[in-house]
Amino acid sequence: MKKNKLKKIAAPDLINPVDYFNLYGTFEQIMKDIKIGHAKNDTEIYMGMNCPNPDEPTFVLNKKNMVEVQQENHYGISTEDHITKFMLLSAIKFRGNFYHAVSWVDYQLMKTDIPYIRVGTDYFKIITKRNRYNADNKILKPWKKDEIKEDHGKTLLGYVYKFDDFTIVPDNTDYQPVINNCWNLYAEFPYQPSADNVYHENIPVTMGLIFHIFGDQWELGLKYMKILYEYPKQILPVLALVSTERETGKTTFLNWIQMIFGENSTLINPSDLMSSFNDGYATKNIIMIDETVIDKMHTIEKLKSIATAKTISVSQKFVSHYSVPFFGKVILCTNKETDFMRIDEEEIRFWVRKINPIQGAKNTKIEEQLFDEIPKFLKYLKMMPQIDFSKSRMVFTQDEIKTIHLNDVKEESKSTLRKEIEYLICDFFANNPNINEIEITAKDIKERWFLSNNNISITYIRKVLKEEMKVFCHNSVKRYRGFSDNPISEKVGQPFLFVNNQSVAQKEEEQPF
Repeated sequence: MKKNKLKKIAAPDLINPVDYFNLYGTFEQIMKDIKIGHAKNDTEIYMGMNCPNPDEPTFVLNKKNMVEVQQENHYGISTEDHITKFMLLSAIKFRGNFYHAVSWVDYQLMKTDIPYIRVGTDYFKIITKRNRYNADNKILKPWKKDEIKEDHGKTLLGYVYKFDDFTIVPDNTDYQPVINNCWNLYAEFPYQPSADNVYHENIPVTMGLIFHIFGDQWELGLKYMKILYEYPKQILPVLALVSTERETGKTTFLNWIQMIFGENSTLINPSDLMSSFNDGYATKNIIMIDETVIDKMHTIEKLKSIATAKTISVSQKFVSHYSVPFFGKVILCTNKETDFMRIDEEEIRFWVRKINPIQGAKNTKIEEQLFDEIPKFLKYLKMMPQIDFSKSRMVFTQDEIKTIHLNDVKEESKSTLRKEIEYLICDFFANNPNINEIEITAKDIKERWFLSNNNISITYIRKVLKEEMKVFCHNSVKRYRGFSDNPISEKVGQPFLFVNNQSVAQKEEEQPF
């Protein structure tokens, strides 16, 4: 497929439009499309019946490249004035509007790329912003059509690039700004990898950060970074960096990610996930959330869906809604180690790592050093072995990214009632070692342990047993004994089956080989 490449906007240190026209502009360019008057040659302009002497030139270019005014004219330029060609251009062609004249020279004569585009029926301006690390990032901002006309004249609108829609095609090594006449919202990657081979010792600060953040899983950490760089379309697990201590390097890691991936990454608050406008993260490839505490279930589900979403509808102020492919990866940082959000037992989309405080003297120049090592680090990533994508749709298997910290979060995520029931059942089996299993209903549990607690209903107990604890329940009504050993006191219902796992495990250990 042929790439649709756009020219780069002219560098600001080139000749400015005013000087350009004074040096290279012609009278013919000034008078083109002007119905009253004409340029006889490169040195004379005749304004015809609009001047006292129609057969005499009104404006003459002298040997000093200045315009002499020979007679009165309806542009109000005095015969005593010596003006430049650009001033004459502004007066005649643009009715004295300096900014329209500058735009016309800049975009029509100098062929500087027009910094505006139209996508569908909405206009945008391409703006270059320098970040804190002195790297230039290009961003797209909505721009009103009337403001473009006000600044440059309506003629410019006819030369604005027009695209059918937005799309997102992430690529950090072979960037395409336009695909099938759709504007690619993925920003061009700002760096090139080093030409020479790179090894651990060549990037000491970067490897130090990798070792600190990923610990004994540092190889997986490098694999994670290689995928972010070389395979930005690949979905990945949610990386959660947790620590109650300060000065652990979590924020440095987020800054480093943003340093590398520029406008394709963003740092948001948990509340932004539920905002009416999602353009702050919907078009980004890496979504970082700092100081994360998510307690609302709706927000939690939104975060989980983002981790595996294929498309997203973008809602932006003053812009029509549009849908684009979504390739977002999520990184969380929080001081809450076990209760920053609820994670269910079956959840496999989270990679939780506890980050320890930095030992030794603090490196106050670490971000500058990380920035300097980026080209070498990119080369190091390219030299790593190829990624095996066959193990899991998120590349990493559940066993690879499993940590005790994830288990702690899952344990803390259990509802209070579930924790109570698990403790009470465990205590029951501990005090009745001869009982291997028991069948009881939600009503039995209510009457035995929560009879005086009006906040815990039978319905709520049944919901926790069935949906959260996933306890086996008989589909049909049957006779069962419940907590009683007396056959005479049998009950009728749909009991849940609880098994003494400790007793079962002990029996398995006693089995001969």
